[in-house]
Amino acid sequence: MYTSYWGLTEPPFENVPSQDLFYESPQHEEALVRMVYAVEHKKGLAVLAGEVGSGKTTISRALYDYLGNDGFEVITIVNPTLTPVDFYRAILSQLGETIVEDSKAILLNRLTERLKQNASNDINTILIIDEAHLVKDHVILEELRMMLNLQYNGEFLITLVIMGQPDLATNLASMKPLKERIAIRYDLKPLSFNDTARYVVYRLKQCGAQRGIFTRAALDPLFKHSKGIPLKINNICERSLLIGMMKNARTVTGSIVLEAVKDIEY
Repeated sequence: MYTSYWGLTEPPFENVPSQDLFYESPQHEEALVRMVYAVEHKKGLAVLAGEVGSGKTTISRALYDYLGNDGFEVITIVNPTLTPVDFYRAILSQLGETIVEDSKAILLNRLTERLKQNASNDINTILIIDEAHLVKDHVILEELRMMLNLQYNGEFLITLVIMGQPDLATNLASMKPLKERIAIRYDLKPLSFNDTARYVVYRLKQCGAQRGIFTRAALDPLFKHSKGIPLKINNICERSLLIGMMKNARTVTGSIVLEAVKDIEY
């Protein structure tokens, strides 16, 4: 709606993971590098924690896009609050297996055989679990620990990449045998003021902006109210562009950003 008014080719602040709009701040770049390292070197278990909207899912998508299909088979679980049977059924289903069994032992055996088949064909199997902080009991955590026991020729048959909010660290700490097997971990922090400014400029340019749209004065309230969280930055920026259009503004000023914040918090 507001894109043509601001001379943009598409909305720059949608809260949908997009490789084209992935701004690699120093911490997001490091998080991605660590996850890629864990996967490529079959480290077994990697953990990425961060606040809501900090960019974990975006990094997950960037990791998926980086790996591609050549030599990797990636499984993504976005609702980990499952029973062990449903957990293994979900994994096998994404691997293209036809499932009729309801026995955990049989399902785990089938998964083991499939992972060995992948390994023998030089295919690295990756399991990405998003929203892992939602797992409050030890049942699924114990299944994850057991999956790390699946090895072939001295290497892990599967690499686990677990992502979640800061509560994830507490949940893992309560299960020492799993926590001690974390090979790579990273805590994703909010963007700094400078990276918030670069984030906004980057996404606008990627969507066709030919001039400065947000004034320098607009960045102060944007950073203050977003606290450097990409999700909040997106929400405030999108609302600011809409309000700016309705006011026939030439640029997005600090007062427009403050109005956008009030509009969102209403």
